[in-house]
Amino acid sequence: MLLATTQEKIAKLASSLGLYIYDIEMLKEDDRPILRISITRKAPMQIADSHACAVSLSDCENLSSLISPLLDVEENIAHNYYLEVSSPGLERVLKTPSHYSFSLGEYVQVKLMDKSSLEGILQNISESGIDIISQGKSTHIPMGNIKKTKVIFAL
Repeated sequence: MLLATTQEKIAKLASSLGLYIYDIEMLKEDDRPILRISITRKAPMQIADSHACAVSLSDCENLSSLISPLLDVEENIAHNYYLEVSSPGLERVLKTPSHYSFSLGEYVQVKLMDKSSLEGILQNISESGIDIISQGKSTHIPMGNIKKTKVIFAL
């Protein structure tokens, strides 16, 4: 993983382009190390029209060209890797509190530990859990009851 100071510098570079960092992860796909940086135009806790928050290919290219020299100077990554800058996608799994914050106002599917599931609009996140609105009714779901939450595309 990247140093915290490098992550902060990447966030500042993204901000200069009107972007926010959704996630940074180092992973392997087909034995290829990938540094994946997911970006969005939507700030955490901002409920907005999803079309206005769309990330373009140009956004990804611009940020990638700013980040690449920074990584060359700041990080001592012992192996070759691929830098991938992209949006987190329409349908994505929410893993961290910040992922939930970025997804407020979006339609989610919550799978619970008891194997049931709920779908609705993600309305609120707190330390204790999340609130979703489904069929006009608000439901609080404690974090400990959540197995998996995913943003889903709904018409």
